[in-house]
Amino acid sequence: MKNIRVGITEMHGIAKEYSKFPPPGVEYSKVESTNKITKYIFRSAAKGVYSYVNSNDHDIIEAPLFPVITKKPWVYTPAHFSSAGTFDLFGIPTPRVIKMIFVKQLLKQDNFKKLLFKSHHGKRSLIEYGNINDPDILSKTDVVYPAVRLIPDHMIKYNENKVNLLFVGEFLRKGGANVVDAFLRLRNEYEHIHLTICSSRKFQTNNRELELEYLKKIDKCPEISIGFYDRETLMNKIIPESDIYLCPTYQEAWGFSIQEAMAFGRAIVTTNISAIPEMIEDGESGLMIPIRDHEFIKSSKGYIVNTIPKDFKEFVTEHVYQKCRLLIENYSERKRIGQSALEVSRTKFSMENRQKKMLEIYTESLKN
Repeated sequence: MKNIRVGITEMHGIAKEYSKFPPPGVEYSKVESTNKITKYIFRSAAKGVYSYVNSNDHDIIEAPLFPVITKKPWVYTPAHFSSAGTFDLFGIPTPRVIKMIFVKQLLKQDNFKKLLFKSHHGKRSLIEYGNINDPDILSKTDVVYPAVRLIPDHMIKYNENKVNLLFVGEFLRKGGANVVDAFLRLRNEYEHIHLTICSSRKFQTNNRELELEYLKKIDKCPEISIGFYDRETLMNKIIPESDIYLCPTYQEAWGFSIQEAMAFGRAIVTTNISAIPEMIEDGESGLMIPIRDHEFIKSSKGYIVNTIPKDFKEFVTEHVYQKCRLLIENYSERKRIGQSALEVSRTKFSMENRQKKMLEIYTESLKN
């Protein structure tokens, strides 16, 4: 039987992971797109928005980030429906309601087969952001959780002595300032801890003073290291050597880095925004900081963090500090939470579950 050839339009972290572990009878590969035809209509700061895809080497197209224009059967797998609206028509600021009229017609076409959100939080954005409740589109809509490879048992270890804390991601938006401030307090109490920051030294901010403030704090502390690591180094060395994973994030589409830490059975400290409550049960498979209803979070727009209100900053930092103290001092609790996260990873978010569901979707999409 001929394999189903799936062309992936954007090979970001999640797509790179699952493309390495295809369902039986499925081949994943990058598919090239062009905006030569569409760039005059759809103007966007993001690359790949409504690009044109035409490939004789693929049976079906999967678009993980942005919708595409194609005559091939295709599926769209966003984290949040706002990604479908990241454009303006002809470079003219376009009201969302106008953009959604176009998107609706695109998703109603026969060659569009499935709208697959990465979470139920994301699925709600179809109505909350897009105001789309068309029955034809809703019938094509489902949730398929991202998955992480099965981590061998020998790579899952728990240390009783030195405790390594880990932070991964864009520094300010993911709560790196809170992590550094909390760690500096913790170092006054515990000599056996170390913090690894997997992040660029160039923060995504227009506030150079804020950037320099935290780079100076990092560089002055010998127990903090910072640097960017490729994903395989992260998966094969950095995460396995960590004990506590810190992600007090302010903004999140899905939270794939949290999912990766869960696959290694790490104890996780994070926030209760976006889809994270679908991943973490507070006090069981991780520890969560309640920031969802804070005014700073509700009013935040975009991905650039230029200022952090003092009250919010102190609130999050105190929670990171207290939760880290609990995990540093209590090895059995650290291990219990980590093993609970591991169990969730190997069941709810298993690669096997995702493979089975995606194979059914690809097969059904090619029947007509």
